[in-house]
Amino acid sequence: MSNDDTPPSPPNTTDADAATETLEELTARHKKELKSFEGEKRAAIKTAKSKGKKAKGAVKDAEFKYDGLERDLKERHRLEMAQLNGTGGGDVTAQEQPYEEDKPQTATSSATQQQSQPQLQQQQQQQPPPTPDQLEEAKRQKALQKKLKKKSALLQKEHEREQRIAHENATAGPSRRVLEMEALAALYLKGRKLKVEEVEADGNCLYRAVGAQCVRLGLEVEGEVLSSSSSSGEGCYSKIRRVCGDVLMGPNRSEYEAFAEFGEGHDTGDGGNHPNTYEEYVHNVKSTSTWGGQLELRALSEALKCPIVVFSSEGPPLTMGAEYFATEKEREGEDNWGEKKALLLSFHRHYYALGEHFNSVIPM
Repeated sequence: MSNDDTPPSPPNTTDADAATETLEELTARHKKELKSFEGEKRAAIKTAKSKGKKAKGAVKDAEFKYDGLERDLKERHRLEMAQLNGTGGGDVTAQEQPYEEDKPQTATSSATQQQSQPQLQQQQQQQPPPTPDQLEEAKRQKALQKKLKKKSALLQKEHEREQRIAHENATAGPSRRVLEMEALAALYLKGRKLKVEEVEADGNCLYRAVGAQCVRLGLEVEGEVLSSSSSSGEGCYSKIRRVCGDVLMGPNRSEYEAFAEFGEGHDTGDGGNHPNTYEEYVHNVKSTSTWGGQLELRALSEALKCPIVVFSSEGPPLTMGAEYFATEKEREGEDNWGEKKALLLSFHRHYYALGEHFNSVIPM
């Protein structure tokens, strides 16, 4: 993931802390978090605008992502304010509540508030027990809070990875990445008159590379023929993710489910968004920036009805969906790679010291 759409760090507030916060402390924290979020958003958009030819797409991606993050942040604020007020959710958002520090404080209002405490306690004791509907709503709000915390933890993990990659880029000298690129070109690309076309390094790199190749070949994705003149290509990775997930849940589901990593025995232990079921696994493919691999490449070759060839310095080219080559000659031939109707990708184990990476491969 690039640094131009860095997600804001989630608040370091536990359930116990939230339960003991006063209204004044809660609203003050909300204001601080919103101010920090706006600063990070402006910085991300400013960085995106400096990307030259890719600036327009980068700004659009950054604005889209931060719009979603802003909704999540305000929803969490609303839930925290509702929990403090004891409303169980309701329609009143935290942002609609006036901040206590903005209210004029007088000795009279303070005294009145102190005098009203016993009366409030008496009223609370006289309130009837919650109804089944109220209990169900409270349960739903609790589940929503848990979901938001899980999403925030995933965003924090992505943010930390971006920072590590940025540090590695800034400090690395000649590395295994250079050696790997030289070996890949010498062994498999130059002789075929091919070269690597870099795509953005984030959890979407496989899908970005496939999107760039769909533009190169003019393939149709979700009813749209992708072309360089449209707002597609590398930036259409969300469409590529969706068609991949559709195949994983399609008629050949059993062929993919047996090789998907979910449930016990596959948790990496890093606190990430680990799926417990195959349905959750496919949801991550469609809707998050979880990395893709060989299983997803095979599903994409089926979705696009097109072979996918992956070049790597570690061994001969790997072909997914060879049955989609138009002719046997096209499948076996080593000439005119630039004219073959196949998606060409490169796999890099050392492109970044902290993670694997996919790029697009194009004719010289």
